[in-house]
Amino acid sequence: MEIEVEEYVRTNGIIGKVEQIGNSLFWLEDGSNYSLSNKSIKHSKNIIDLIEIGDYVNGKRIHKIDKGQNYCYLYYGNCKTFVDYQIKTILTKEMYELNCYTVERKE
Repeated sequence: MEIEVEEYVRTNGIIGKVEQIGNSLFWLEDGSNYSLSNKSIKHSKNIIDLIEIGDYVNGKRIHKIDKGQNYCYLYYGNCKTFVDYQIKTILTKEMYELNCYTVERKE
C-alpha cells in the first residue's frame, strides 16, 4: 500500500500529515520533505496507528498499547484514551530523546 495525500506518516521520529507527493518525495504540512524510498516510513489514515510505546500523548508517556479490530487503547498511568479526537499532541520517543537534556551531577 502506497502513501497517499492526507495520510499521517511516521519517519525518523517525526509524525506529520502528507500534503503533497511527487518526484519520489512526499511533503508534510510543515514543508519538510522525505524520500518515498525510506524503509522506515509508517503511514495510516488514522494517527492513533502511528503511536508507539514510549511516545508522549497529551503530555503523558504511553506504556502500553492494546489494539483490536475496532478499537485502540493507549495506556498512561491509570488513564487511557482510545479515540482520535482525544489526542491533542504527540511527542515521539525519538524527538524526546533528541531534545532531552540530561543533568550530570558530581557525587
